[in-house]
Amino acid sequence: MIRRKFDPEVTKSILRKVPLFASLEDPELSSLLESSSTYCYNKDEIIIMSEEEIKQMYVVLKGQVKVVRITSDGEERVMAFRHRGDYFGDMGLLDNKTDSATVIAAKQCTVLLISKRVFDEYFLDDKKALRKVVEMLSGRLRESWLFQAILGSHDAESKIRATLAHYSKTLGVQDTTGIIINSTFSHQSIADRVHIARETVTRVMRKMRDHREIEMVGRCYKLLPPFFEKYEQSELYNSLQSGVKKR
Repeated sequence: MIRRKFDPEVTKSILRKVPLFASLEDPELSSLLESSSTYCYNKDEIIIMSEEEIKQMYVVLKGQVKVVRITSDGEERVMAFRHRGDYFGDMGLLDNKTDSATVIAAKQCTVLLISKRVFDEYFLDDKKALRKVVEMLSGRLRESWLFQAILGSHDAESKIRATLAHYSKTLGVQDTTGIIINSTFSHQSIADRVHIARETVTRVMRKMRDHREIEMVGRCYKLLPPFFEKYEQSELYNSLQSGVKKR
């Protein structure tokens, strides 16, 4: 972990896109940043250890982090990824309890650290801000349900399709020919998320490119209409849709 200087205007431009900070006026946002710090973590560096007492909230400004559980035999089980504009550690600030998951830098990343004192000052008495926290926590719970269902499938290709389709909703940018997932995912990170072999992901992704279902835009995946057509024909898609209706 290395403390970094940051450009307040660039940081503000990122935070203004995060719903939690939407209610803050420019002077308040400037004051919040003056009371906060930015740190850089290298790939695979631990940011939060499970059962660690949480004393600050983290906002991802650059890069990607992964939320994992460490099994009894020492293996990582990826529960979620957090990207630019996402934040974590907020639950510990709300209930003063430790976090049951470990958070690790999936690639080199820069995060803004907001202390509990600053969080309480700017957000605790702001009903709109707290509502955004509740909405975010609800979204995480739904994502957890989704991936539990995905992990229950025995069809590796369907797992990969469902994962990409999910990120097309949460990180997607529509263009004239498809949806670009506005974050970079390695084959290994996809494999870790749905608990399959990296080689399987590589084989399936190659087939999708050959069939013109996906293409690369820089280092990002673009999902094309045939991708969604194929996904919506899958048994897993129908199962997930049934689950959504029941909830």
